[in-house]
Amino acid sequence: MESLSYQLLVIDDTTHALLLVDGKQGEITVEMPYPLEYTPTELRLSSDYSKAYMPVIGTNGTGAIFVANLEQKSIYRLPVQLPPPAQFTLAPDDTCAYIADPNGRLYALTIPSMSLVSWGNPEEASCVGLAASSSAVYSVWEQDNQGFLAVFTPMGELVQEFPIPGIPTNIILDDTGHTVLIPFTSTAFTLEGVIVFKPTEENESSPCTMISDTCLYPQDKSSSPAYPCHVAISSKEQVAYIVNEESGSITVIDLPSATITRHIKLGRSISCLHLLPSSNLAIATSHIFADLSMIDLANGRLLSTTNTERQLLGYIAVIPLPISE
Repeated sequence: MESLSYQLLVIDDTTHALLLVDGKQGEITVEMPYPLEYTPTELRLSSDYSKAYMPVIGTNGTGAIFVANLEQKSIYRLPVQLPPPAQFTLAPDDTCAYIADPNGRLYALTIPSMSLVSWGNPEEASCVGLAASSSAVYSVWEQDNQGFLAVFTPMGELVQEFPIPGIPTNIILDDTGHTVLIPFTSTAFTLEGVIVFKPTEENESSPCTMISDTCLYPQDKSSSPAYPCHVAISSKEQVAYIVNEESGSITVIDLPSATITRHIKLGRSISCLHLLPSSNLAIATSHIFADLSMIDLANGRLLSTTNTERQLLGYIAVIPLPISE
């Protein structure tokens, strides 16, 4: 199936600008600069693709959020003082943002009123990922060389905790809100892998349940580390693509059976993966190389990488366009 038209939103660290790129032509159509004293930590699209939220940390240690208006092709800063946003996610209706600072303290920012509320933090734990549905906020933590999943209500009430059999690196909620995946690395006593949870939004006291045994790889401690760090989920095909940054590979998981179906060896490190609309292609970013790669997921091969002097940060967004555009 031919892919739909799309745009890429990319952060260029060389010029300190958000770049809007024509996906098929690979041409930059708009550059939206942001102040030099800020370093982006994430990039999130609004549900209608009209805006992009970019949390940043300033050289003075404070935090802020810049918003790119993708219709007007302009960028502005939200008028609120924030802690440094080490982790960031949006609620599905875009009315609230959830933030974790480097010390692991959680915050909820109500965007229409610019009201910031602190939720506190677990003792001596570091937040390594946030995700939100309409009824729950999912957070994953590293503590004492192990990890756990903590589930909150949107009002900040802790309702569930699950241990993670390793050191978690991220948390990803699929676009339907039906699957939560947590990749994790090994400890002295555990292997690497990914664990799968299913949100149960009809049950407020138990909003999340484990639906699989842990998918582990490799199967022995003598193997070289893979460092699973990011997940791209195809809800339609019920497939998850796990990015292994250290081994330069992708592990493919069938979600209904929670089993590994294949490994894609790329031969270079990638950090995040973004599926392109209605196709078997994906765009990968790399924190190490600061570039983008095109990957053929169907045939399991690396097609191309960008060749530019721009330093492209590992946070991008894919914006699907109507077929007529």
